[in-house]
Parts: sequence; C-alpha cells; structure tokens
Amino acid sequence: MKHVNMFFYLVVTSILLSFSSWASDETTKAQGQEYTTSGKSVELETVTVIATKTPKAPLDSPASVSVIPEDDISAFNSEHPFKPLFRTEGIYPRQYRGLADYWSRPMIRGNKALVMVDGLNWYDFGHYYHTGAIPMEDVERIEVVRGPYSALYGTLAQTGVINYVTKIPYDMDAKASFSYGSDDTQYYSARLADRPFGASKDSENISWADKTLGDKFFYSMSFKYRTTDGYETNPYYVTPSTSKLVTGTLDPSIPFAAGVAKDIDPKTGATRYMVGTNGENWYEDYGAFLKTGYEFSDYSKIWYSFNTSQFEYGWRGGKSFLVDTDGNPITAGDYYLQGGSDTYLYALGDTTFSVSTYQKESNAHTLHYDHSVPDKVDVTALLGFNDKETQIHSFSGATTQVQDNDLLQADLSATFHLIDNRFLLTMGTQGVKETATDTTYNLSGANDLDSWTSVKTRGSGESLTWGTYIQAEYTPIESTTLYLGGRYDHWWATDTEYSDIQGNPSVNDDVDDGEFSPKASVVYRLTDNGVLRASYGQSFTAPSLAYRISPYSFTMGGETTYGTGNPDLKPFTNTSWELGTEWELLEKRLRVKATYFQNEYDDVIARIWKNEIIDGISQNVRKYHNVGKAEVNGIEAALEAILPWNLRGGIHYTHNWSEYYDTDPAYGREGWEVEEVPSDIVNLWLGYFTDFLDASVNLRYSDNVWDDRRDPYASDAFNDYTDSFVVDTQVTVRPGKKLALTLSVDNLLDEEYYEYYQMPGRTILATVSLSL
Repeated sequence: MKHVNMFFYLVVTSILLSFSSWASDETTKAQGQEYTTSGKSVELETVTVIATKTPKAPLDSPASVSVIPEDDISAFNSEHPFKPLFRTEGIYPRQYRGLADYWSRPMIRGNKALVMVDGLNWYDFGHYYHTGAIPMEDVERIEVVRGPYSALYGTLAQTGVINYVTKIPYDMDAKASFSYGSDDTQYYSARLADRPFGASKDSENISWADKTLGDKFFYSMSFKYRTTDGYETNPYYVTPSTSKLVTGTLDPSIPFAAGVAKDIDPKTGATRYMVGTNGENWYEDYGAFLKTGYEFSDYSKIWYSFNTSQFEYGWRGGKSFLVDTDGNPITAGDYYLQGGSDTYLYALGDTTFSVSTYQKESNAHTLHYDHSVPDKVDVTALLGFNDKETQIHSFSGATTQVQDNDLLQADLSATFHLIDNRFLLTMGTQGVKETATDTTYNLSGANDLDSWTSVKTRGSGESLTWGTYIQAEYTPIESTTLYLGGRYDHWWATDTEYSDIQGNPSVNDDVDDGEFSPKASVVYRLTDNGVLRASYGQSFTAPSLAYRISPYSFTMGGETTYGTGNPDLKPFTNTSWELGTEWELLEKRLRVKATYFQNEYDDVIARIWKNEIIDGISQNVRKYHNVGKAEVNGIEAALEAILPWNLRGGIHYTHNWSEYYDTDPAYGREGWEVEEVPSDIVNLWLGYFTDFLDASVNLRYSDNVWDDRRDPYASDAFNDYTDSFVVDTQVTVRPGKKLALTLSVDNLLDEEYYEYYQMPGRTILATVSLSL
C-alpha cells in the first residue's frame, strides 16, 4: 500500500495547490452549466432520474448518485461495461476474467447490484450479467444509485442500481473502429445513427417521408465483433493423497515423471505438483443493436430497441508438462509421481487437460414510451423481453448442459406535479416474470459436442414478482425536500421441477411470499452548493431460479466441483440507513462526497458446502441456503475535480465492515466476513483532455475478498488471491477531425491478481477510429 498512499498524497497535493490558479485559467458559462477547457466542454450539471424517477441533479438527489458520461466511458481501452465503473465509488465490479466473461456481478454495499439497460433488467436466471451483450458503442451514460431501491425498482435492488442509458440521435453520426492487441485480440465495430427525414427546401418535391415524419423519426444501428486467443488461466495441479499411494510392486512399464514443478498450496499447506495446463482462455463474440423511434414533441416520444449477442469461450492448447527420466514427454496413460519417499499412481486421459466450453445467445427487446404535460404529469411505460440460452459442454463429465431462460418485464409509472411543483406524487407498478429450463444431457463421446443421448438432470420453473409503489416528494421550504414512499412486492414460484445431483427428479409445491418495502429520505440544502442527506429503507430480493432448480458440475485444475439447487429457499430482506453530504465548490469545478451506510440483512442467502455421496465417492457439494443474518456497514468518499491545464481527476475510497451473525449453527457462518465484499477499494484517475490529445491513467486497489469457504477468493487451481493494485493507461491522438488513434495499456505494472480466475497480465491494444 505504500505506492497507493504516495499517489494519494501527490494527487491531493496537486489539487490543493491548483485551487488558487483556477479563476484566471478557465471560464465558466453564465449559468454554471458547462465548464470549458481549451475548446472541450465538460457537462457538470447532469440530470438523472434514477434516484427518484423524476429529473434531478445528482446534488439534489436523496441518495448518493453518480453519472459516468460518454467521455469517461471512452477513456478505457475496451468495450467491457464494468471498466468505467472504476470512475466512481462504492462498486466492486467483480469480473471473473478479462474479456471472456459473462458471469460478472458488480457488488455494491455487500450485495449484487441490479444492472439495467434502458430500464430493462439485464440479469439471467442465476443473477449474473452477460457483460458482452451490453451495447457499449451506443451507451450515452451510466447512472449509479446506491442504497435500498426495492421501493422503486423491485427485487434485486437491495443495495444499488446501475443503469446503462443508450443514445437517442439528434444528428447524423457514422463511425467505425478496429483494434488489435495482445493475445491476438481484435475488435471491430461500426455505428450509424441519424434523423434522415426533414422538411425539404423544395416544397414542390417534398417526399412523403419528409412531409409525414419530418425530423422526428430517428434510428441508430451498430455491430461489433470481438475475439481473442486469451491467456493461460488454469495450471493443472495434483496433490498426493492416500487414494493414489502405491504400496505394492511397481510396474516397470509405467514411467516415472521426473523434475515435476511443485509448490505449496496456500489454502491447505500441502505440497502440490504442476503436471500441465488447461490452455489459453479464448473468446469470440458477435453483437448488434438497433434503436428506432419517433419524437412527437419535446415532451413525448416512443422508441424500440433490439439487442442481440452471441458468444462462446473455452480453453484450448491444454497439455501435459510431464517428462520421464529420459526426457521423453508423458502425454497419455499411467505415470508414477514421486512425493518424498512415497510413490503415487496417476493417469492422463483424453480429457485430463480439457475444460468446459460455453456458448451463450441473448436477445433483448425494449419498447419505451414517455409523455409529459409540463408541470402537470409525467408518464413512463416500458415493455421488455430478454431471452437467453446457454450451452455448457463438460469434457470431464461427458455432458452438455442447456439453460433456456427468459424475462418479461412491464413497467408503468406516473408523476403528478402539485402545489406549484413543491409536491410530486409518483405512482407505479411493475411485473417481472421469469421462466427457466436447465437440462443436462449425457454424451456418447466426451469430445463430441453433438452426441447427446439420455437426460442426466433436469430442472425447470417459473417466477413472478409483481410490485406496486408510491412515492411522495415534498418541498415545504426551499432548503428542504422530504421523501416518503413504499412498495409492496409479491413473489410466486410455480411449476418447479428439480433434479438432485444424482439426477433423481422431484416436483415441488408452488410457493409465494410478499413484502412491503418502505423508504424515507430528507435532503437539506446547507448552502446553494452543499447538501446533507439522510435516508432509511427496506428492500426485498426473491431467490433466483438457478439457486432453486439448477444442479451442475465442472472440473478445473484437476478438481471437480458439484452444485445443486434448493427449491426451499425463501426471499431475503435488507434494512438500511445512510447519512451523507455532497458539495460542489469553486464554481462547480470540485465535487466532494461522503456517505456512511449500514445494512442489516435477514434470511440472507449464502452458498454452503457439504459432503454427499456421488457415484459411490464422498464429494463436496455446494448448495444455497437461508443462513441467517449479516451486516455490511461502510464509508464511501469521493473527490472529483476539473483542474487547470486541461486536467481532470478523481479519488474514490470505500471501506466496508461485514459480518455474519445469528446464523444457523449447521451452516458455520457465525463471525465470518461476507463473501465478495472487499474491506477497502480505492480508485484514482487523472486525465488530460484536449481536441487533439487525450491521456489518462487509472489506478485501482482492492483488498482481500473472501469466498464461501472463508478462504481468499480464487479458483481452485490457484488459491492465491490476496489484494491487487492495477494501473491502466490510455492515450488518444486526433490528427484530424475524423480520425483518432488510441494506444491502451491495461495492467501496466503486470500485476498478478485473481478474481476467481487469474486476471490478464499486461495487455496492449491499438485502435483506429474513423467518423463522418
């Protein structure tokens, strides 16, 4: 942490020393809405609706809100949607690996955040987020709100909401880019957007479309293709055990492995031997996005979007590192391994170094309608459908798992403006229905993906959550705004069929549950540029369909992991309060935020390990249970500044305290830290922005993250996660108005760190972008 503390000191010192020179170096627009640095404007007074469903500047919101604009999104070297989240506080992005990642689940205040794209829930039936499907080329901004927002957004909005907002075009925009970098990584993207019709100057030859649609019709469409050979993530270890010990006469035809690399397993303290690798983690992804709509007036519009994504990833190049005493490779069959004075017998098979491959396809439809009567009523409606299919091919298990699930969402809300806009009343309703079928098929040949035979396990079910909410916003005096609201959600789980890890089927009874989630907040304007806010709320999350119905198994690094569903899971709740302050100083060139929060979870769902007999062998099996209570309390702080000499920077710090308590003794969680919750998260960034040159450096630090065995969170192959300090840099040069050249270096210091898998080392990416 010494280098982190030193950078903190340097950045803070530079900001403080710069204050005195700002007044003479920069100019501010008359109403303080924009700040200009050498011709490049930076929007300061962003309006967002995420915290209240009514337009608010972040300073006036009843919660800690961040808006990450397009310029900050483009300051990172890839389309990975979670990288820009390093530009704000309180978020642990929780990537499993680099680009090849669809299991992401960003964490806010100790729980998974609800991720949306244009208001449509983006999670799958396991509450994971396919990051590759988010159309980053079309994203205008990312909105983040922290706190218990079930009262407005329903299940999963326990501790925070992240919403990716796509662009509505107002002018013609056409651009394309190509990137190439480390590990033969390639990105191709193109986007075209326009309002193609309008009144013609030749009134006699005006077209039907120009006359009928005018300049109110808009569209955008984009396409992307990404691929990488990837990097090695999974060395293959064996740890000597009594089951492999040879006590009789040795077979002279079986070779001895010589010179095998070994180390100490940091989790168990046992000696382990590296006998091979599972190869490089490759990835390939296609995606397209279409958005079209019509703007009836400045206060009314309707639009539809369609997003499709297909990707697959896996490992290739897996091989043995073993050689015999004569130096000949050992690639198949039995071999002896010498461990001290003992001899152990192992075998290499056709699938020893093969790892599961994954294919996923998703199609999301969103229909959105907004209508306002100024100062009277605002109406918003959304209808969305998100359809997903995943196939997981296991070489070691000789199975293919097929997961079909879809999500149907309908939202309707209205805000009434009363008492000269001093009283706003928002009412709404939302329904979310999910269906899922999870089937595992046996294969006649482990390496033949099409050799499906019998069904090994099958689970299916439906889940419906329907909520109705109301929120009152009242400003009795100019300096104070009060919020009071609540939401009632009812959850039904029906048609649940379930197979245990052995494939034994059962049908479970339909279940339902309901919960009222109140919320209250007060925002007090201490001055024109500073506020004090306090809030209290409760939230509700239903168990995912995957937690209830899905058995699974996979082999990684020589160890097989089994999991099984639990149809008896109940929803869990969170009671939270927070106190915070936020200031915009020096003509809005400096933003300072600080928030203290407490979360108390009840019936929290956690993954528990237990021993079960599988094929006559005792195996560790993971299963979700309602384990009891947990608390996550913390501090979030942010300092963001527009500096002289075309510089901008920010420092974000989060500290979490977490602990399980009052837990069921059978689950062994009492006193444990909550998994996937780092104690400390630090983000630091500094950028130089002009019309010709942009340059930025982003630093991030994350403390230890614990897993569901109270071990440092890592893969079973590595077991070596501690903390991480990662530096990313990027430089963009614009030799012309239509051409941009970008060079990005991620993980500049080549830090070795883990987020389940080993993360990429230093990676370099060069990009050429053209626009019209």
